[in-house]
Amino acid sequence: MKHLLSYCAFQPLEDLPLNGEGLKDIGCDGVELITLFEKVPSSYKSISQGVHLPFAIDWYSGWTGRADPEEFNEDDVKYITFGRDREEMMKNIRAAMMFASEIDPAYGVFHAGSTDLDTAMHRERYDNSRAVLEVFCEMMNQAVSGLKGGEPPLKLAFENLWWSGLKLLDPWEYRYLDSHLEFDNWGLCLDTGHLMNTLPDAYDEQTCIDRLLEIFGRYPDEMKERIGTMHLHMSTSAEYRNTFEPEERPRGEKMKDTIARIYPHVKKIDQHRPFSNARCKLLVDFLSPDFVTHEMMGPTTEDVLRDFIQQRALFGRNDESYK
Repeated sequence: MKHLLSYCAFQPLEDLPLNGEGLKDIGCDGVELITLFEKVPSSYKSISQGVHLPFAIDWYSGWTGRADPEEFNEDDVKYITFGRDREEMMKNIRAAMMFASEIDPAYGVFHAGSTDLDTAMHRERYDNSRAVLEVFCEMMNQAVSGLKGGEPPLKLAFENLWWSGLKLLDPWEYRYLDSHLEFDNWGLCLDTGHLMNTLPDAYDEQTCIDRLLEIFGRYPDEMKERIGTMHLHMSTSAEYRNTFEPEERPRGEKMKDTIARIYPHVKKIDQHRPFSNARCKLLVDFLSPDFVTHEMMGPTTEDVLRDFIQQRALFGRNDESYK
């Protein structure tokens, strides 16, 4: 098992401790590099064990024609719906995979949920996860079918969100992917914080760990085997989610404006805080992924490294990453 730090391709390498043993000194085996829709600088290759492919906020609206293509320029649309039409979406998704594959990562994380901007500020949201997964499989099958051999150029690790789509709350979601995806080179990336964001009683660390262990206990063996990587972080946001003031999306509001308006709300839900309770190791032990990415967020790299060190220390110095 390797312990990784989440890092982005636009962050300078000199912000990381790379002198001497560098990352090894803090128990880090490398980074899971967040890539863009462009070539990855070769200087990141030596430390990038895996990648996190760029994601679009509401690809479901793009694929189903709910988005207005006139709203976007070519650069903005990539990160909102992947493209202004299905052809452009395919072009950008394939480009993201091909660019990332050039640094030969073990896997590439890909979000398998989509944000409904109309209900993002509602406390109770309509869940159309089956419809979103149906569109997701159609979109990915079409994207991959246009590539050499009908397989992605790197192993795709589909990540759960708390929005409609893949949530990993129930095995039916895995079975749906397994029966509808038409290619083989895929697995799952389980994000602990995103899973916590689905729990109505995620008020404290202990409760969150207990609830996730209960959910993991319902996974069949073949589903657990697909979970090759884990994003490990904590999000005890139940109090905020149960008490914030709901808002309706103003009629005619542009997607970019909606995203800017809800961004502070999303940050309060998805906290990306480090664990302080050593029982979080039970979550990792239960699934035994090949990679654990300590997905910390902060205003500076120094903050991110501090949180990584706090959480990584819960696993002890006998882990093989320290050897």
